[in-house]
Amino acid sequence: MAARARTATLLSQVGLDDAGRARRLAFLGLDAADEEHLTALRAFARANVDGIVDDFYQHLLGFEETRRLLDSDQQIARLKRLQREYFLRMLDGDFGRDYFESRLRVGVAHAAIDLRPEWYLGTYFLYVRLLTGRLRDAYPDDPDRMLAMLSSFVKVVFLDMGLAIDAYIVSGYVERTLAQEYRRMAEVAERALEEKAELEQAKADLTSMIVHDLKGPLAGILAVTQLARRRNADAAADRPFAQIQRSAQDLMRMIENLLEIDQMQEGRLELRLESVDVPGLLADCAAEYRAAAELAGMTLTTHVEPVLDGAVTDRWLLRRVLNNLVVNAIRHSGGTSIALDARPLDGGLAIRVRDTGRGIPPEERAALFERPRRHRGTHREDTGLGLVFCKMAVERMGGTLAIESPASGGTTFVIALPADAPI
Repeated sequence: MAARARTATLLSQVGLDDAGRARRLAFLGLDAADEEHLTALRAFARANVDGIVDDFYQHLLGFEETRRLLDSDQQIARLKRLQREYFLRMLDGDFGRDYFESRLRVGVAHAAIDLRPEWYLGTYFLYVRLLTGRLRDAYPDDPDRMLAMLSSFVKVVFLDMGLAIDAYIVSGYVERTLAQEYRRMAEVAERALEEKAELEQAKADLTSMIVHDLKGPLAGILAVTQLARRRNADAAADRPFAQIQRSAQDLMRMIENLLEIDQMQEGRLELRLESVDVPGLLADCAAEYRAAAELAGMTLTTHVEPVLDGAVTDRWLLRRVLNNLVVNAIRHSGGTSIALDARPLDGGLAIRVRDTGRGIPPEERAALFERPRRHRGTHREDTGLGLVFCKMAVERMGGTLAIESPASGGTTFVIALPADAPI
């Protein structure tokens, strides 16, 4: 009684009341003529049902997806008995409420064991194929009769397939399968993210290791060249050592850029806050790069407004930003002069690095701070990390880095730092 109540609930959920069942039969064209054909076919089926069922299960055992549901000879024997009863019942011609209920119940049972619909529905075609072969052999001289019986049988098959689909839907199989697929996709995405993070960490570790390994030999080169320059009073002999020193300093600057960009991206770069002598900072930067500017045919000057007070920020990080901006102007601007100046700005500080070069077209400015970035014109290219570092470093100090490049030429990088340094 309880089972019947559950099935009746399925019928109501599917919407198959008396009128609904009648419409479904009418749509398939199942009528009295079909009942006659099915009755005639039933006598033929009784003589062939055992062979059809044996061939049916032999076929199922040939596929892993269906074989895994048939785990013992006893189970197969029991299922064969049930299959024999079902096959013959399809030919009764009685498609009332009980028939609909039984087919929905079987569909729900198959959905409960997670038999995928393509395999369940595929078994209906297997019935048609097995029956067709035997009918062809039984009625070689009466093809019209064979086709009439087969047509009626196919109508029943499609009735059962429709009920199987209803059962899978009402049982929640579709929602359950979607949820499983979403979980699988989430697991795949999580694994992909974990693998990506591991790869990025491996790359970061390798980069850090290589960079640190490079800094040692470079420091040695710089120490030797500095010592050689102190001992050599001949200006002509000093020039090669000066070039070696500048090249080594440039490479050291690139290495430090790479290290600190990674640290800032990972949130590991800590600020060392102190009161900074801004005029002295600009003077030190100009003194370091004045010779390089003169070799490029440029002058390098500084100017600081007298009312400017000291700033509280990371002196070393700010100096590194200025170094990169000056080197960028020397290498890429194509101008004749570079000026460093500082002035108060909204209670904070503005430092500008200006050149008189060719300028930067508006369409190229956004790319300057990308990693990797596109380079301007046909001038000599470097790693492209200098300006990336500058922007990230200024923002880490709580400020902004802007570009001003009018159509008349020249470029100004403006560092704006707040009055209160970030913690």
